[in-house]
Amino acid sequence: TQVTLDHPHASGTWRNFRLQVVGPPIAAGFVFTLRARPRNPWTLDRLSERGWYTEAQRKSLESLIASRSNFLVVGPTGSGKTSVLGACLKAIGERERAVILEDTDELEAPNASSLKLLTRHDPQNLLTPVDLSALLRHTLRLRPDRLVLGEVRGPEAKELLLALATGHSGSLGTLHASQAQEALLRLEMLVQLGAPQWGQATVRRLIQLSLNHIVVCKKEPTGERSLEGIYRLTSLEEFGFLVERLA
Repeated sequence: TQVTLDHPHASGTWRNFRLQVVGPPIAAGFVFTLRARPRNPWTLDRLSERGWYTEAQRKSLESLIASRSNFLVVGPTGSGKTSVLGACLKAIGERERAVILEDTDELEAPNASSLKLLTRHDPQNLLTPVDLSALLRHTLRLRPDRLVLGEVRGPEAKELLLALATGHSGSLGTLHASQAQEALLRLEMLVQLGAPQWGQATVRRLIQLSLNHIVVCKKEPTGERSLEGIYRLTSLEEFGFLVERLA
């Protein structure tokens, strides 16, 4: 990937770091940002050791994974959503085939049966782009036991929920939101990006059929991270969703 006047930004990896580069004319000079990947990926045990959640919350989270609930891990920037998602992945069965879809290579495949697919964006427009929506369509032909979307942030939300509604239980992903209700509202908006012709009632019904729980991460002003709560979608009413806090 090259940074040029036509494409003054680029993303990539370098050694154990995620790399983001911006340059003129969108910046006064060249700016390089490195974000280290954890060398020891998080597990549910490590989260317990760090006091990220209570024992009761851990049991609830383990129950979601074991019962093959479809859930999203949500939280603000820097709250550890991807780390928590990676820890959940490590708790799935050894023979379960998880297919992980990402824009940026961050999550580790939990076992030998699982695999990862990455999007492709060519700033030189020499190669056909492959986005998350296209990857989701291909994934359904790979016989996954679980679908894992590194981050839901665009029109691929429609393809994801359609897949979940047709029987792909035990699937996971992350979404940028600070609360459960905010996550549901943002999910509505993202689905409508992929299906602008759908009405609100149709979108909400699809979410109800597809999503079971929401795991909310939080980050304190001090930088400390913890589990804010685990919520279950209980019903869909005329005014919106009702959620119940489990832990």
